[in-house]
Amino acid sequence: MGNLSLRGMLRHRIGAAVVLLSGTALVLIGVLMSVRIAPDGVRDLHAYEAAPRCAAAPSEPAECRWTEPFTVTGIHLTGKRGDSDRAYLTSADGTRWKTAYANRNPLLGDLEKGDRVTGTVWRGLLTEISRGGTSQRTQDAPADMRARVLILALIVVPSGLLTAVAGAWRLVRSHPTTGMAATLGLGCALFGAGLFSPVIGGESLAGVAAVWLPVAVVSSGIAIWYTVHKRGAAAA
Repeated sequence: MGNLSLRGMLRHRIGAAVVLLSGTALVLIGVLMSVRIAPDGVRDLHAYEAAPRCAAAPSEPAECRWTEPFTVTGIHLTGKRGDSDRAYLTSADGTRWKTAYANRNPLLGDLEKGDRVTGTVWRGLLTEISRGGTSQRTQDAPADMRARVLILALIVVPSGLLTAVAGAWRLVRSHPTTGMAATLGLGCALFGAGLFSPVIGGESLAGVAAVWLPVAVVSSGIAIWYTVHKRGAAAA
């Protein structure tokens, strides 16, 4: 945890100040976004799920949900980071829709050019496709932003707090210590665990926490063991 590179970051006060400011910024980002977004983070999702079926095809964006058949006219599957999988759909009147998806399951990966799907349009956006009882939402569909922002807070607040503590601790002491380096290392480890957890836990806060918490416990144990071990070796 407290390796030379981490201790080196705390060797000089300017480095400690940068560490303190970085940690503080992470905490503020997590807290401010949680306060701003979390309270109304599911409003659009609830509105979508409660929206009635349209009696007729809407001529402009509407609060009701309209379903109609589409033909798949193109599929773009990519493995590039930051690039979404896409499908191009054409309605009966010839209108072409470009839709993007967070992943290929459960439906997109099975589609081919020429396939027919049923699409759901809400507020002028194509939000969902379905075929044979299987459905998948597009990236235009409303999401549970409360869960997303709380996951973000889980990623940045604990790690940012520990990072800020390490920086502040160094600023009030004349030299860096093993405990400071271990605290900074633990902050970095928790940040890395936070970034990794959604890969396994998905967009569920409970799922992400179930991945992140064991890593946090183990990392904390390693940090404590390392600090005690180093202090014992120095005193011997």
